[in-house]
Amino acid sequence: MVGVGKPRLDKHGKILSRLFENLALFHILKRVDGPPLIAVHAPATIQDARRRFLKNLSYICDYRKGGDTTTSMALEQTKQNCVFWIAANSAPNDKVIVFLGEVLEMLKNEPKGTETEQKALGLRLAKKCADFAAPRLKKESKLLHRAVRYCGKYLQVDTAVAQKPGVKALLEWLPQFSDSTNIDTLTLCQTAYDARHDSQMATLRALSQEFSVAPPETAKAFQAVRHFIGRLAERVRNSIYLVQDTLLLGALLNSYEIRRVGVPVAAKVPPPDGHTNLNSILKRMLPANDPRLEEMQSYVTWLDGPMKLEEAIKNMYAEDSGQSCVHAEIQMLEEFHRNKRSFMGNDRYIACSKLACLCCKLYFRHHPGNFLEPESHQKAYLNWRPVELPDGWKNEHWLDQRKVLANLAKGLGEAVEMQISSQQQPNPWQPDSVTNITASMATFDPSESQEMVGENNSSEDSASLGHLGEGDFSDEYFSDGYATE
Repeated sequence: MVGVGKPRLDKHGKILSRLFENLALFHILKRVDGPPLIAVHAPATIQDARRRFLKNLSYICDYRKGGDTTTSMALEQTKQNCVFWIAANSAPNDKVIVFLGEVLEMLKNEPKGTETEQKALGLRLAKKCADFAAPRLKKESKLLHRAVRYCGKYLQVDTAVAQKPGVKALLEWLPQFSDSTNIDTLTLCQTAYDARHDSQMATLRALSQEFSVAPPETAKAFQAVRHFIGRLAERVRNSIYLVQDTLLLGALLNSYEIRRVGVPVAAKVPPPDGHTNLNSILKRMLPANDPRLEEMQSYVTWLDGPMKLEEAIKNMYAEDSGQSCVHAEIQMLEEFHRNKRSFMGNDRYIACSKLACLCCKLYFRHHPGNFLEPESHQKAYLNWRPVELPDGWKNEHWLDQRKVLANLAKGLGEAVEMQISSQQQPNPWQPDSVTNITASMATFDPSESQEMVGENNSSEDSASLGHLGEGDFSDEYFSDGYATE
C-alpha cells in the first residue's frame, strides 16, 4: 500500500511524524540498540570529581521508583556564584529543593577534616538520604526479601545444585537479607554495602548464568538478589563519595543557589493519516531510489501478517495520549542552550539519576550545543518527546530542533534498516539500571554494565517467585515501551 491522502505540508508536523514512525518501528523490531554505555567518573581531576558529585546528587534526589522523579542536574557559573540547576521528568517539588539544600549545607558546614569526621558525616548523610528515599528503598527491600526467599528454597530443594562449590556458604549468607522488610532501611543499606564484595556475590552471579537455560524465574531470582544488594549499597557508597568529592570541590559551596527547571510542554505528534502505512514509512526511511526498498517492503509485509506491524504502529498513536514526556536531561540541555548559560569550568556535562534512553543519547549527540553525550541503557521509549515549539517551524528554535530531530529519526531509521536487512529477531530486553557493584569507580568492571535486573512497584507478597517475570518485575522486565524507571 502506498501513501494516500493529503500531503504532509507542515514542516514541524512532518518531522515529528517521521520521528515517531521510526521510533515505533524501532520499538517493535529492534527494542534495544546494544549493551549499556557506562562512563567512569573516578576523581582523577577536579572535572571528574565535579561530574561524580553532580551524578550522585541527582541520584539521591530521585526518591521514588518510576520515571516521575528522574532527576537531572547541571552547574552554571555566574559572576556572582555557582548555580545548581535541577530538573525532573515531573518538575522537582519543594520537598526535593529543600532536601538538596540541606544536603549541600551539611557537606559545606559539618566537620570533615579527619577521616573519623568524614566517616561520621558519611553515615549521617546516608541516613538522611535513606529517610528521603524511603518509598523507593521499601520497595527495593521487599523485592530483595522475596528473591532471597525464592533462592533459599530453591537451593534447599535442588540437591544437585546444593553440592556445587560455594552454595553451602551462600545458604548461610542469605539469611541476613531474608527479613529485609522489617530491618531499618539504613541498616539494610549498610549491610548490603558491607556484603557487596563477599564471595557469595560471585556465587550468585555464577548461578544466575548457569540457570540461564532453566525456567526464566530462577535465573531472574538469583540476579535480583545480587542486583538489589547493589542498589541498596549504592545509598551508602554515594554518601561516601559526596563527602570525598566535597573535599576537592569545597569552593563550589562557598556561594551557591539552587534553581529548578520548569517542565516544558511536550511536542504533540500529528495523528496517523493515509501515509501511515508500512510501505510509505519504509520509503521515507530509505534514501531516494534505494535498491533495497522493494525487498525490504516485501519482508516487512510478510512480518505484518503474524506481528500486525501496521496495526501496532497505529495503536501506539492512540496509546500516546497523555503519556508523552520531555526527559529531565533534555529539559536541562535546552535550559542551558536557549538561555546561553555558562557551565562551571566550561564542562558541558549534564548529570542524570538514571542512564539516558537512546533518543536522549542521540539528541545530545546531534545537538549544536556540543554537550557531553550521556551514558545510556540504549532502549527507546514511545513516550519520548522533544520540547513543543509554539508556531512550529516559525519558532526561533525551529532550525536547531529540525537538525536534531532529523538526525535522531535518521539514527533510529538506520537501526531499523539493519534489523530488517539482517532479518534478525528483536534484541533481548534489558533493564534501565545497573547493579553497580564495584570496589571503586577507578576499578569499574565493564561486565557490570551487562548484568542488570528489572524492578517494579508490586505490592503483592508471596512465598514463591514462580511468577517473578510477569508479576514482580513487570515495570521493567516486561516494559510496554513507556518510561517507568
